Amino acid sequence: MLIISNDEVRKLLTMKDCMEVLEEAYLERFHQRALSRPRSDLYAPMGEDSYYVFKSMEGVLPKRRVTALRINSDIIKWNRTPHGIRKDKQPLADGNWVGLIALFDMENGKMIAMLPDGVVQGFRVGATGGLAIKYMARQDARTMGLFGAGWQAETQVVSACAARALDYIKVYSPTRQKREEFSQRMSARVGIPVIAVDRPQDAAVGMDIVATTTNSITQVIRPEWISPGTHLSCVKHLELGEDVIAQADCIAVHSHSSVPENYIIGQGERCIYGQDPNEQGEHQASESGWESAVELHTLMGAGAGAGGRQNDGQISCFINNIGLGLQFAAVGALVHRLAREQGLGIQLPDSWFTEDVHP
Repeated sequence: MLIISNDEVRKLLTMKDCMEVLEEAYLERFHQRALSRPRSDLYAPMGEDSYYVFKSMEGVLPKRRVTALRINSDIIKWNRTPHGIRKDKQPLADGNWVGLIALFDMENGKMIAMLPDGVVQGFRVGATGGLAIKYMARQDARTMGLFGAGWQAETQVVSACAARALDYIKVYSPTRQKREEFSQRMSARVGIPVIAVDRPQDAAVGMDIVATTTNSITQVIRPEWISPGTHLSCVKHLELGEDVIAQADCIAVHSHSSVPENYIIGQGERCIYGQDPNEQGEHQASESGWESAVELHTLMGAGAGAGGRQNDGQISCFINNIGLGLQFAAVGALVHRLAREQGLGIQLPDSWFTEDVHP
């Protein structure tokens, strides 16, 4: 059994490789040769606007002989700011967070690796956005507008540059220093100008690709900023807003399991849906009906005729509405293979993770 660190994952993973293994996994899912269980979250109130949340999801990828369990043990606080509501994970584990991926060998049942989910998380979200650009954006897309300057924004930039030959990227974040530092850092990383802009509309108007990667669970973009032919993407549909999504001619979602299956102490053992547990209720369909749009893996397997872009004037939109356990199986299998090949990680006895008592 191999213990792999985030630093080692950074050494091993590239965006190109991550996009390739996710593309393979999504096509396996399209052909019904792979499986994901929808994410579920258990909530326990911890004070005003603060919750302990235990999150889990799994994925089975027989082609790579691996199953993955991804878990998070979080304390989350919803903060209301002048720019909207932010969902912030608190680093209360001695200044750190707790997120783990456990990998299992399908042939003998053994746990073969455990690694943190942080670096993989950024890569798999970015790579999925990059694959959506590959399959949905105009072939001649050359510019990108970005909302957000955090860790998820970084991988969205890298994956977009892997999917299209971009000339420049404009980035907006409410904090000037943060967006300017991001622009300098990412310009050096991807080798094209990443330009910090002072107004949010400047990161959207006239852009071929517009991506939102923020902590906000309220709208950050306006429909009048979007031009014909634009490809939109988000890490939460609330960032775009119903009126922006409604402008899209073709929409794809990551999964028809559109929101986590939430269970909250004090609400009985029933599934509740939403992003803010203080405002949760029974799940209701959106006005635009985006939840029933084609899933990305179907678009990839069946082609544009399944609901993708038909011409360069259409607005396309990818809603990365929820993570899939299958992503962690695909990327985890890649990391495990590379770690073994390069002699990285800490080996622990298999006997620590097996038992001689029938469970």
